[in-house]
Amino acid sequence: MNTQKWLRPLRRILALVVLAAFIIIFSDVRGKLPSAWVGVFTSIQLVPSLLKMILPLSLLSGLFLVLIALTLLSGRVYCSVLCPLGISMDVANRMLRWMPFLRRKARFKKAANYVRYPLLILLLLSLFSTGLFALNWLDPYANFSRMATYLYQPVYIAGSNVLAHAAAHWGVAALQAVPVNPFIPLAFFSALSFLLLVFTLMLFRDRLYCNAICPVGTFLGLLSRFSFFRVQIHKENCSQCGACQQVCKSDCINIKNLTVDTSRCVVCYNCLGACNANAIRYSAQWKISEKAVRQRDPSKRAFLKAGMLFMGAAPLLAEAKGHGANALCFWSRGVALPPGSQSLKHLKDKCIACNLCIASCPTKVLQPAFLEYGFTGMMLPKMDFQKGYCNYECTHCGAVCPTGAILALSAEEKKITQIGKAEFRPGRCIVKTEGTACGSCSEHCPTQAVHMVPYGDNLTLPEVNADICIGCGACEHACPVEDPHPAIFVVPHEVHQKAQLPKVEETTEVKNDHDDFPF
Repeated sequence: MNTQKWLRPLRRILALVVLAAFIIIFSDVRGKLPSAWVGVFTSIQLVPSLLKMILPLSLLSGLFLVLIALTLLSGRVYCSVLCPLGISMDVANRMLRWMPFLRRKARFKKAANYVRYPLLILLLLSLFSTGLFALNWLDPYANFSRMATYLYQPVYIAGSNVLAHAAAHWGVAALQAVPVNPFIPLAFFSALSFLLLVFTLMLFRDRLYCNAICPVGTFLGLLSRFSFFRVQIHKENCSQCGACQQVCKSDCINIKNLTVDTSRCVVCYNCLGACNANAIRYSAQWKISEKAVRQRDPSKRAFLKAGMLFMGAAPLLAEAKGHGANALCFWSRGVALPPGSQSLKHLKDKCIACNLCIASCPTKVLQPAFLEYGFTGMMLPKMDFQKGYCNYECTHCGAVCPTGAILALSAEEKKITQIGKAEFRPGRCIVKTEGTACGSCSEHCPTQAVHMVPYGDNLTLPEVNADICIGCGACEHACPVEDPHPAIFVVPHEVHQKAQLPKVEETTEVKNDHDDFPF
């Protein structure tokens, strides 16, 4: 009897806890979860932790090294316990087993080294030309996050709103309807295409995406060849019944040669539960056999060096040349960057386009970019003041960002971070064109950088104090002029600046020197 069967249920429990936490995060459409907790939890993903390691003075900068150490110690536990995409694939595959016509018989297959290693090398080379663009479209966490944002969250919001309207009909005010996210064709179809790709590969071979395309899986596979603990077959007990091979998700158990390809093994422990002879065990590799030394492929050392380059490539991304912020932008005014992102260069160097900031933005001012940042900036967050405005008190996007692309700002820092300055065009304002009173821009300005001054007969016209304007876009969003653009709009900075704090007018009390009232 295999004494390690308890490892499989333990792994499943931990994986389900991680997946449930991510589901809760993307179901938090009302912003009830502490944003700092969300940011810490999402930082345990490999690529975000790598980018955060480069960020100076980050308290979470050591998580990447922890994940590397975990892999060297126990193999690709990350892929089966911490990766939400991998866990989702396992859950989906488990559900498909209930359909006999979709069941497949697992068997040993050779590794797709001709795909995964060249793809990893090409990806590493692309980091120096297109930055994180290629990685953003292959990283498992970024893709899972986009699928959750643009496929799962709209369905959840629709269901939640139906319940809220039903509760209101019965006089229960506990649930409140939330605004429906705007439909973004690029974001929706890119998420849907990736879902169909992963699902198709999963039907063909369970973890084929993880072991042939995923750069994180390939990189961790290289490291897992040297892991201290690994799944091993003990010849003295094995009857070659093939039970372990039939439940292997990665098709990496060769029952004929009694070997396990550790570079593809995701340490799911299914084989341990299937073996009743205690022939396959998760144990320490105390020494390498002479046969293993003879079978070692020297070319894999080159691939390992390429994989290690993955750890050091990100600091050099600063040299990658990106497109300017004014590329293909409306009115040639540029695109406003989220507060805390500092500059387009910083955003491109750190952002993996997971869109978690977009999913959690309470005013929906953050939207995925198309070509506003250039081709390599697709799906990165931008400020769209037609959809909303940046809340003066909100610091949510920086708190949930897992990579440091949007720095976590305190409330005080946020209030003086100037992402741009409002510009007023009097010739478009309805006060001048229609002779009617307005003032919406001034009413919505949180710093009163936009204030009203006398104009004509009993009318007032907006005036902008650029020193205290932070570029939040509240004035632009509130402006009733829409075609072709508002009368007041934000001209963004390429590099964020500091605004002055608005002056607080002191009120003085009028003292009455008389003891008695004068009447």
